[in-house]
Amino acid sequence: MKTIQSEIIIKAPVEEVWAVLQAFPLYPEWNPFIRAVKGKTLAEERLTVKAKLNGLPEIAFIVTIRSFVPPVKLGWQAIFLKGIFEAYHYFEIYQISPCRSRFIHREEFRGIFSSPILFLLRRSFSEGYQMMNEALKKRVEADFE
Repeated sequence: MKTIQSEIIIKAPVEEVWAVLQAFPLYPEWNPFIRAVKGKTLAEERLTVKAKLNGLPEIAFIVTIRSFVPPVKLGWQAIFLKGIFEAYHYFEIYQISPCRSRFIHREEFRGIFSSPILFLLRRSFSEGYQMMNEALKKRVEADFE
């Protein structure tokens, strides 16, 4: 299994971060990486996700929510080809203090094509996660102030 992870500190309570994270209809307003999510935030729900990596066209794919623990964890699984290329995308929020949260953005890749795909795209994925983290921080902190 290959993993990419990034994190950021957000000056807001966990519940405020969660409110923005799970408000899928508002993603096009603020999220430069995950451009759209259609579906409900419920365990085992299927969602349509559109993502944009720098220098590549936007892609759409179907995911299934595998982790749903409000207000601290949301995770979904995308199986592009079972055993060939699978991705498990997680968002976790930890309370540091009453008005500070740690947001962790992680994806685990599995399958025989995960190594070559990550060899080509690791930097783009990492940049996309960091861009989303920064945009989430900006959105939450602006809403919370």
